[in-house]
Amino acid sequence: MSLVIAPKFDEATEYTFKWVQEVKEELQKQGYNVIFLSNGVKRKDVEETIKNEEIDLVVFYNHGNEDCLWGSHSEKVIDCDNIDLFKGKEIYTLACLSAKKLGVEAWKKGVKLFIGYDDTFVFTTTEEELFKECANSGILKKLRDKVSWKEAFDYMKKKFDEAIDKAKEFWTKTWLAHDRDCLRKYDSLQPPITKCFFRKIAIKLFGEKLGWKISLKILMGLVFFLIGYGVSLHDFAHQVWELKRTVLSLEGGYIGFFILFLGFILLLYDFTQF
Repeated sequence: MSLVIAPKFDEATEYTFKWVQEVKEELQKQGYNVIFLSNGVKRKDVEETIKNEEIDLVVFYNHGNEDCLWGSHSEKVIDCDNIDLFKGKEIYTLACLSAKKLGVEAWKKGVKLFIGYDDTFVFTTTEEELFKECANSGILKKLRDKVSWKEAFDYMKKKFDEAIDKAKEFWTKTWLAHDRDCLRKYDSLQPPITKCFFRKIAIKLFGEKLGWKISLKILMGLVFFLIGYGVSLHDFAHQVWELKRTVLSLEGGYIGFFILFLGFILLLYDFTQF
């Protein structure tokens, strides 16, 4: 079953609403039961559909931002706060900027596939058909030829190249190249790429899954805990030495430190497995 979301509330979305009809029709031809949400899409409608229906594929054509997909001028229907509901599902978008942060968060939360753009998707109305063909090409290739998402994505890139050659106007060629270059796919074969030096170190040390999960806040929390724990343990051991001239003594404080450390390990293990 698939969920197609295509709100229509301004001039740009008049076009994306029209473009997605081809995708919706192909989904139905391929035997998908399609739930279609359009005008007046609410966050609760999307969340209830995901919770109550066996959705495998989500298609979204509309405005996006770095951290969300918009259902209207003011309604965020999918964002970093509810993307965990889409764990195990495939998401194919035509939405500006959404691969920049939302797509990465989706990958981190276990979304099986996220295809989108990490910059603004721009098109010209004079040669809009070329932009439509490119935007739709990946999912149509996947549905019609039963290829892998990697093959569909590679085909999509190729389609952009062909459209650039076919385009007659300078700005059409320019914006097609721009859209092609900001197209992204995140899945098990192609995780997000980071420019952050510390994130790169975390990924090297802990692997892709855990390396992306560790935020700066979590890292600082771990560092402060370990430093504070070490200082406290050292101070307690020094006090035991002052009293008994040995630190190797069964004291209640040591038992407390052991329990604290055990709790820390259990919480850390649970975090790494989540």
